[in-house]
Amino acid sequence: MTFPLGSLRGDGVQPPLRDPAAPHAPHWREQVALLVGAVAWLLALLALATHSAADPGFSTSGDGTSIHNRIGVVGAWLSDAAFFFAGYSVWWAIVVGARAWLGALARALRASAIVPPGPQGATRPACSVWLGLALLLAASASLEWTRLYQWEAQVAGGHAGGVLGYVLGRASQGLLGFAGSGVLWIAVLVAAAPLALRFSWLRVADAIGAGLESLRTRRAERAER
Repeated sequence: MTFPLGSLRGDGVQPPLRDPAAPHAPHWREQVALLVGAVAWLLALLALATHSAADPGFSTSGDGTSIHNRIGVVGAWLSDAAFFFAGYSVWWAIVVGARAWLGALARALRASAIVPPGPQGATRPACSVWLGLALLLAASASLEWTRLYQWEAQVAGGHAGGVLGYVLGRASQGLLGFAGSGVLWIAVLVAAAPLALRFSWLRVADAIGAGLESLRTRRAERAER
């Protein structure tokens, strides 16, 4: 005489298997990563926003007065090195960092919420974001050096666009001239922005077109009424 294995444990009902597609709470590592990312982004933002040429840093010894940077010595060195390397174009890194953090937060929230099934868009690899950021900094710094040279007195190191803009902008202007280098770097900027900020120019154009069409339709309806 034989008995089902489940009958020896109770009512013989097998425990339900967990659906891998079911919502789940974000792992503690994801939560810690989001918290650390937010703190790092905020510190970098404050360091760049409160940069002072009078503070000691990577390219200067300062004027000997107290530190003006809100993040202290670390913020003074960080902001000075960032502006020395890429000039004011380094602010693109802050924008891309904010976009990356918001994207990570959205993915964590979607994972813990019940999302109706539907077509999922292909996610871009993280390397494309880094490539986009590198191209974005290169193009912006080069345009800064070739077009915004009046900012040179305000940037650490004495070059608008920093070292990156000085090297790439000078080389491109020598090879392609003033107009040619501008066309090149504007094209690189336009191509790099979707990679770094994870959007599509086609979707932007489609959204603008839909908005204009909706506005035209509403005006026509008001005219008819």
